Amino acid sequence: MCTLILSATIVLMTAQATSNSLKEKTGSKLVLENHQGDNNISAESVALLSGLDSVSRINRVAIGTAYPADFSLVTYVDSGDTSNLTITLHAYDNTETDGLFAEEKYRLLEGTPITEKRGGVIIDSILAEANGLSIGDMLTFRTETGANTSGKIVGIFFSGMERQQENSVMSAYRIENQIFVDHGIFASLFTSYDFSRLSVYAADPDALTTLHQQIESMLGESISITTSDALYQQIQAPLKQIIRITSLILTLIVTTAIIVISLLLCMWMRTRKKEMAVLISLGVSKLDLFLQAITESLFLLYLAIMGAITCSSLFLNKLMNNLFPSDSLIGMANIRLEGQHILMLIVMGSAIVLLTVGISVSPALWASPRDTFSRVEG
Repeated sequence: MCTLILSATIVLMTAQATSNSLKEKTGSKLVLENHQGDNNISAESVALLSGLDSVSRINRVAIGTAYPADFSLVTYVDSGDTSNLTITLHAYDNTETDGLFAEEKYRLLEGTPITEKRGGVIIDSILAEANGLSIGDMLTFRTETGANTSGKIVGIFFSGMERQQENSVMSAYRIENQIFVDHGIFASLFTSYDFSRLSVYAADPDALTTLHQQIESMLGESISITTSDALYQQIQAPLKQIIRITSLILTLIVTTAIIVISLLLCMWMRTRKKEMAVLISLGVSKLDLFLQAITESLFLLYLAIMGAITCSSLFLNKLMNNLFPSDSLIGMANIRLEGQHILMLIVMGSAIVLLTVGISVSPALWASPRDTFSRVEG
């Protein structure tokens, strides 16, 4: 019985731990965008959202245009229009988790993405080839107001759609002239700016609906909010099913254990009624007899736990391989016997022993010695 309880406990606790660890890793989020596509989500709104307990982090996105100061942009249009003389800057906190790179529309050929800890500039491979640029080179941008700043190239990307664009497309809208920068570089050019898009990551994906309602009441209807938790729901569905089934099995095992052990102890105590009556008549307290029964049962529990640990250590992997496919989440979770599983078994086993001993011993302890002797001798 201990082996069954231990095995079910291992599966249940592993599934729960896997479920909790996936809550952050699946990146469940709410995507906030301005209907006009402009930088219209204020920094004050971002500060308010960051203060919510259910928000783990925010990936901010801002868009702006700038003039190339020390490199040439890619264009096939002979026009002096501003949109044909500028490049488009996309400021991100993290390009790896959101945007065109995360959606795999842009592919990083070399270098590293922009993250909260590592900034820089990411440019298109055709722009890099046209200007003889490589990883580690510096690019300088300037604005109409005279502000200028430089950033180091940390990545070079490729879309695959560059050659399919019409030659009539202005430079600011061409893929080759889309440049990704960190917010430090962007802030050096635009001292005061808002954001066009926010990816608000939830600490608990199950609370996304509540978070959606909170943000909607804070920002109003001018901002569109999209829920992005498909991966979490897809992964959580089989885990929740495993947790429900394992919890039911564990409940049935514990219930069966209580019933069977209670019956066995009742049979055992029936054979010892005379012994207990004699001890009580000799002055041994009922508490001492109860503690003696507990001690004897706990010793047997200890032996059963040692046997369960041995069996689980030897046969746990084979059992899990037969129950769960190797490509399932539980199959890949590297299930192994840990101290917390043994501790849970000890706690549950001790609770079962206390309950069953109390049920079986109480009739003998509460009966008077005279009644016990009369029943035994009669």
